[in-house]
Amino acid sequence: AMPDDEPWLQEPNWANNSIASDARRDHWALWLFALCWNGLTLPLFLQATDILNEIQRKPIVALVLLFPLVGIGLLAAAVQATRRKRRFGATPLIMDPFPGSLGGHVGGTIDTNIPFKAGQQVNVQLSCLHSYISGSGKNRSRSESVKWHSDGICHTERLGSGTRLRFRFDVPKRLPPSDMATSGNYNLWRLRVATELDGPDFDRSYRIPVFPTGVQSKQIADATESHPATIDTALAGIESIAQIRPVPGGMEAWFPALQRPAQGIFTLLFGLTFTAIGLGLGLTGESLFLGGIFTLIGGLIACYGAWYLGKALLVSVTEQGVKTRRFLFGYPLRTRQLAAADLRAIEIRQGATMRSGNKTTVYYQLIARGSGGDSLAVAERLTSRAEAELLQESYKAYLGRG
Repeated sequence: AMPDDEPWLQEPNWANNSIASDARRDHWALWLFALCWNGLTLPLFLQATDILNEIQRKPIVALVLLFPLVGIGLLAAAVQATRRKRRFGATPLIMDPFPGSLGGHVGGTIDTNIPFKAGQQVNVQLSCLHSYISGSGKNRSRSESVKWHSDGICHTERLGSGTRLRFRFDVPKRLPPSDMATSGNYNLWRLRVATELDGPDFDRSYRIPVFPTGVQSKQIADATESHPATIDTALAGIESIAQIRPVPGGMEAWFPALQRPAQGIFTLLFGLTFTAIGLGLGLTGESLFLGGIFTLIGGLIACYGAWYLGKALLVSVTEQGVKTRRFLFGYPLRTRQLAAADLRAIEIRQGATMRSGNKTTVYYQLIARGSGGDSLAVAERLTSRAEAELLQESYKAYLGRG
């Protein structure tokens, strides 16, 4: 039996600190799903003539054609996954320290056959996730919520004809460790490493052990957070959503509307779809009650999407304190301020999460907290912890708290 103080050794994929990625499992799962989907939608292909005739009488029937189109997309994705698997082969992660450490470092090395190129940016994301089951009965599904997330650019070095990737994150102490059980509700840590290449892109995810050992890396001296490329990417990200200029005794940051609009567009379209369904149910007389509920919920969601797209923020940070002005589509809504004497902290707040394939995007705000419990948003639409930390340090410096 394994000692209770080293539970990670009970996991076969972790035991020897050569951790396989999810690529093999995901590859076969994608092929299985693609073949099942296309098997189920094959009758639609065989009845194509009948469907086309039916579309001429009822145009809404054209929606049926989405199913075979999705099937073609799934097959293309499965073929792409096979090409990636063949090109890159096994790319095990060697952790340093092993296991990753709450209150210390999560770091490691991955040897790849990617041809070495100076300046090649390989993105690395580290996420602490809570996996849970929602719904009941046949509607049960597994979802993930992000407890903590950080990202940056890997250090790279030439390795024969390939490239060695190195990363190292500082991880807060008060986060949940990896759970050994993976049924029911559990916590896990996931690492994703990806870069765009000619041909199939490199994209690998790993479920990794992270425990409260407080240990630091022995071999990896360079932090991912302080990699020049991580800082340059964060600076470019801030410049893409904010106009920053010096003012007497401090700085001013203008966060205009319509920047990084994906979250707002998705929410607006989702809300409008709900509203359209509700109106359809009501106008056709199918169900006035359900129609009203759908229209109300859809309208509220659409309003939030419009608010997200149209909101803008002007922030002034000086030795005297913090002042913010909120705008909506150019119209000023309100002005708020916190004097320096009342300012307790400027904190990073993690907000909405968007998933696209293996990629996770977490949205952050900076919040100025006052001693009386007041809080002001002083930065928004940030999409990396590095951006949030960089802007946080700038604000603190102008407030004389750097």
